Amino acid sequence: MIAIPTLILALVCLARGKQHGWWIPLGLTLSAVGDFAGSQGLFQLQMGAFALALASYIADFAPYSKLTTARVRPLVVAFVAFCTMLGFLVVEIRSTIQAATVGIYAVVLLSMFSATIVQHRPRWGWYVVAAVLFVISDGLIGYNRFVAPIPAIDWWCLPPYYAAQLIFAGTYLTQQKGEA
Repeated sequence: MIAIPTLILALVCLARGKQHGWWIPLGLTLSAVGDFAGSQGLFQLQMGAFALALASYIADFAPYSKLTTARVRPLVVAFVAFCTMLGFLVVEIRSTIQAATVGIYAVVLLSMFSATIVQHRPRWGWYVVAAVLFVISDGLIGYNRFVAPIPAIDWWCLPPYYAAQLIFAGTYLTQQKGEA
């Protein structure tokens, strides 16, 4: 049931895929796979599907990425905040395999976040908002899983997650022909 909203967004975007590329619809589809895996308690499969979804978003953002002086400061702030959050989580992970998996996923998440910050395209701010929402959602999930339980975690982590997916789908669907 948790995968249905993301799957609907993926299908709507897939219907328009030829005009604006396939990376965002693919990311949404892989996110839906991750949602389903998570609902079945398959944590490693969930993280793998989400990492591939983030890689799809990176592929969409990469052609528009250019590091400029205006983007260095937000990139550094994001990097420091992200590494601080990750530091709190990693020290609590007791399994070497899970620590490695979380570390790899964190690198992919940070890469997506960084690619979002340094891209230059219309609606850039919306992409950044979506990336921040992903980081918040994943941070809450990580804290809940490895540090301490958060009561009603789904009510805390799902709204920013679905909002991020909706923003990515919305920016994709509202692109004008020829616009990136």
